[in-house]
Amino acid sequence: MNPNWWNPAPDSGKYTSSVFTPSWLGTPAPDSGKYTNTSLSPSWAESPVSTSSQTTQWALVSNQTPSIQSILLSESETGSLNRPPKLMHLHEYPGWAGRFKTYVLGLNTELWIRFTTDFDQAIEVAASSTATFADLPEDQKKTYDLEKKAYAILTQGLSKDIYHQFVSFKTTKKLWDGLKTRGVGNEATRIMRHDLLKKEFDGFTCMDKESLGDMTSRFYHLLTELGNYGVVTTTSEVVKNIMGCWLLQTSTTSCSSWRTRIRRKP
Repeated sequence: MNPNWWNPAPDSGKYTSSVFTPSWLGTPAPDSGKYTNTSLSPSWAESPVSTSSQTTQWALVSNQTPSIQSILLSESETGSLNRPPKLMHLHEYPGWAGRFKTYVLGLNTELWIRFTTDFDQAIEVAASSTATFADLPEDQKKTYDLEKKAYAILTQGLSKDIYHQFVSFKTTKKLWDGLKTRGVGNEATRIMRHDLLKKEFDGFTCMDKESLGDMTSRFYHLLTELGNYGVVTTTSEVVKNIMGCWLLQTSTTSCSSWRTRIRRKP
């Protein structure tokens, strides 16, 4: 009674179909009892990537990683067309505030008004309802629109940890003023920071295994901080400090080797 397409499998007592076996099953894999597809296998399955090729690809990715990180860090600090400069730590506020203001003015000069002018809460109340918002004069509608855009840009420029500390500040000006108070500090804090920066400037030198480019970048970053805190330096002092470090760097392969030779002198 068995149909002619149903044949018993040898030594199994089971039946297998020799007629209706679908073509996509292909042929049995040797010594496996399983089928492999020889007609529809994708090209990547037929020619696996060699280990040496994979190693080369990973090496290329690894070599690009520092460059990508540098680009992302630079974009985070300076901002981009669609992203404001980000404040990652409050002690960076003096330098960040100037970059952020430049970014906002570049988008729309009218936006900066919201950072310096209190927002009328009556407009906020009226805007909470579609009906009452429609009755607002056009100038108040514009004020509301600018306020919301300015607040969104400012919050986007803060790290998650910093924004969490100021979440209770609901208007642009209040949030901006709160950041300034915390970032700049009181008079005593500013004086202490002023003195520390001056000492750092006077004792500036190269660090172990520091390249000439990294040292120069660190020096000019220090000059920016000095300006933020009102530390006055003369041109001759700046030239003396940086030229002294440059000469030390170019006369030896690294600062560490220079220091080693100094220590060995009697």
